[in-house]
Amino acid sequence: MKASPPCVEIKSQKAKGVRFPKTEESQFYDELKKRVDSHFKRFGISPKGDMLLSLKILAITLVYAVSYGLILSDSFGLWGLITLFSILGITKGLIGFNVVHDALHGALTKNQKINRLLGYWFDLNGTSSLVWKVAHNTVHHTYTNIPGYDDDIDKAIWLRLSPKDKIYWFHKYQCYYAPFLYALISLNWVFYSDFAWFYREWKQNKVSTSDLSIFLALKFTNIFLFLALPLMLLSNPWWQIVLAFTSMHVAGGLLIAVVFQLAHIVRGVHYLEPTEGGQMKFDWVMHEMMTTSNFGVNNRLLTALVGGLNYQIEHHLFPHISHIHYPDISKILKDLCRERSVTYNEHASFAEALKSHFNALKILGSTKDCFKL
Repeated sequence: MKASPPCVEIKSQKAKGVRFPKTEESQFYDELKKRVDSHFKRFGISPKGDMLLSLKILAITLVYAVSYGLILSDSFGLWGLITLFSILGITKGLIGFNVVHDALHGALTKNQKINRLLGYWFDLNGTSSLVWKVAHNTVHHTYTNIPGYDDDIDKAIWLRLSPKDKIYWFHKYQCYYAPFLYALISLNWVFYSDFAWFYREWKQNKVSTSDLSIFLALKFTNIFLFLALPLMLLSNPWWQIVLAFTSMHVAGGLLIAVVFQLAHIVRGVHYLEPTEGGQMKFDWVMHEMMTTSNFGVNNRLLTALVGGLNYQIEHHLFPHISHIHYPDISKILKDLCRERSVTYNEHASFAEALKSHFNALKILGSTKDCFKL
């Protein structure tokens, strides 16, 4: 297993100059990898997905297909359409958690061509897999909670998710209005931010023609399948279809945003900065341990639904391993943390983590310097 931070083929320019030191703490990761390797060898199992994961994916896909088929059946009024589109939006989120997220990390199956192919499901659902691999796999996973480097805390002016961001008077209310902004994240991805990213990168010759072509083809396929085709086939007034389409993005966007926010914008995590020369104080593994938090790990249903994303610490340390193995890795990691007196951040339940997140938003919205929440 690799001891260095995760990466993908495309490198972010934002990350230039940041260096993680090699310290005695690096031995922690070496020992952890040794124990995790031993676990897989002892039980003779693959670190990728298994048959149970395949069955879960099949079940989610069936809900996805049936919901879409019922929408196109032209058998429902306004509230029926809103319900079906909302279910479809939530199912898109579940596909993202359980299929696409693992696939884009190369963790779903040993066959990387299949991982890449399934990763395009992200594009078919309206968001760019290429943008995700750069912003999430490379930047966020390597530079977690570093102000000015981690795209996940570098948001529009209305949300202050970093203590380095300028604080405005309205930020003291962000713990109240944040859910409304979270609900818009999917619409923003589909109709604005992905296009803006590709336009910027294309102008700088950083995106190939094939990548741009795939992006545009799948982006407009998504818009056609989930908006244009219902407008063409359904007898409902156009505004009902547009409203239902919006509800799909609101439901899916809110689900996705909340699940990911509970890993890094909660009480107990740190914001760490490099020196002027770009040197970080802690090695990469200790950095991830200090900036990441788990939640509700004893809730098997929650773990199954969110694709193990409640085990964010294990995911950040082993992104190339399928989420189905995180509970076992967590036990190994906790034992090692106790032995080495390393802090392991977690919240006992989803509700506790949710409360912690909004408390963190309140602190960020009212305190100028808060590098430890």
